[in-house]
Amino acid sequence: MPEIRVVDLKKYFGKVKAVDGISFQVKDGEFVALLGPSGCGKTTTLLMLAGIYKPTSGEIWFDDQLMNNVPPRYRGVGMVFQNYALYPHMTVYENIAFPLKAKGMNHDEIDSMVKEITKKLLIDHLLDRKPTQISGGQQQRVALARALVKEPKVLLFDEPLSNLDAKLRMMMRAEIKKLQEDLGITSVYVTHDQAEAMTMASRIAIFNKGKIIQYGTPDEVYNSPNSIFVATFMGNPPMNLIYGMKFKREEGEGVLKLKNISVKLSDYQSKKVEEYGKTENLVLGFRPEDVSITKKEEGNGIWGEVYVLEPLGRDLIVNVKIEGVENLIKVFSDPTKEIREGDRIFLRLKPEALHVFDGETEVTIF
Repeated sequence: MPEIRVVDLKKYFGKVKAVDGISFQVKDGEFVALLGPSGCGKTTTLLMLAGIYKPTSGEIWFDDQLMNNVPPRYRGVGMVFQNYALYPHMTVYENIAFPLKAKGMNHDEIDSMVKEITKKLLIDHLLDRKPTQISGGQQQRVALARALVKEPKVLLFDEPLSNLDAKLRMMMRAEIKKLQEDLGITSVYVTHDQAEAMTMASRIAIFNKGKIIQYGTPDEVYNSPNSIFVATFMGNPPMNLIYGMKFKREEGEGVLKLKNISVKLSDYQSKKVEEYGKTENLVLGFRPEDVSITKKEEGNGIWGEVYVLEPLGRDLIVNVKIEGVENLIKVFSDPTKEIREGDRIFLRLKPEALHVFDGETEVTIF
């Protein structure tokens, strides 16, 4: 399977910069997710990989072949769309067989390949039905079978699960991941759903405003975000942020302060702030799961008041109001803990899980 290399790729629609100079690599057999909010350029990038859009500038390589001017039919690409794009007047069998007939293959070859792929996707009992006679999940499998039956070298997905209900979405993402691992097809998957990207992809390219903000493994983009945008886009609930903090040295220790808030930093963290050279307008960040709740001051943390509780069954999200902080702080707690609205609580922070950002540029300091 080919390796994909994208070099300084741009796509303009008039004066609108849909994709603004991105570069990334997809290794042979790798599953990469393009993740970002609506209108950030991820689908435009996918359509350029497919050959449906021609780049304004930049290069797309499949191994050592420059693909910029190669028509879609000669790229060896299979594509699965958000709306399935099935022909309503054709049966499931005819929909899947269509690209093989277009290639001029004989009937026996087509029949063998259609039956093999539909058996693998557990839809071989639906071959005589029309798309309107099967469920959304089954339609998605048919669309996937039609893409795979061509034996593509590259598989492209454009938000294929967004029209399914939550339970079916979870089931299908596991099946697509397993199928891709078994077949070893180089795959690029566009989504706005961070759970899909985190659970399915080996690497994630996070898009915003036509640019790739960060490219790394799920662990890297979640635990080591390079900016406030990535820190708050990844995670549900997202990372908590406290703006307007100042860095000081008190009795040799580095401390972040804001009114009554005082959070100690490690020697390593303090040195990173000092090396960065900025002591004001800093942003402290920490994830909801990196906080423990107590009723007395223990270790490094912040006092606050319980504003509202959000029970989730096995977890409880506690929304905390902190004096001097405009936004609510969200933390996870054990639902068996006795916590009530209005309680004064201490949020004990994990020192090693703290993040600090530049409040102006929004880049990560550590």
